[in-house]
Amino acid sequence: KQALEFRNVSDRVRISVPGEMKAMTLSAWVRIGGLDRAFNSLFMSEGWGDRKIHWQITQKGEVRLGIAGPSGQRHHDYDSRVKFSPERFGQWTHLAVVYDPASKEVRHYLNGELTTRKELQSVHPLQIGLAELGNWNDRPGAKGVAIRHLSGAMDEFGLYSRALSDSEIAELAR
Repeated sequence: KQALEFRNVSDRVRISVPGEMKAMTLSAWVRIGGLDRAFNSLFMSEGWGDRKIHWQITQKGEVRLGIAGPSGQRHHDYDSRVKFSPERFGQWTHLAVVYDPASKEVRHYLNGELTTRKELQSVHPLQIGLAELGNWNDRPGAKGVAIRHLSGAMDEFGLYSRALSDSEIAELAR
C-alpha cells in the first residue's frame, strides 16, 4: 500500500461527514516535508463557522485543533507543544487528537504518547460536514482565499465518533 502524497496545492481528498459528533478522535501517520505556510492542513472542514473543525500544523510546529463556536460565537484553538522541527521532517510520525467533552479536554498525542492536555473552553457537538484531507482551500468565491498547503504524505487516517483512550491511541501508533 502507498501513502497519500501532497505535493501540489490542489492535492486533496474530499470527505463528507454528515450529522453531529458529540466526541471525536482524529488519527494519522504523517511524513512532513516542511512547514511552508502559516497553517499546514491535516483535516479541515470546508469553511469556518458553526462548530466546524480545522486540524493543522502551525508554521511553529504546533499541532492545532481549531473549533469554531456555534452560531458565530468565539472559536477556540487547542495547540500542542511544539512537535515539528526540521529534525523531524521526512520521518513518519503518528499524530492523534481527541475532543473529549466527558473529561472537558482536548488531548494531543505524538507517536502514541500523550503530550498535551487543554481544557475545553466550550462543549458542544461538532459538525464536520464537507472536509478536506491534506490540502485545504477556503470556500469558493471567498475574498482573500486562504490556502493551507500540506507538504508531505499521510497514511492510515482515522476519524472516530468517540474519544479513544490512551491505550487505544498507543495501539494505533504501533
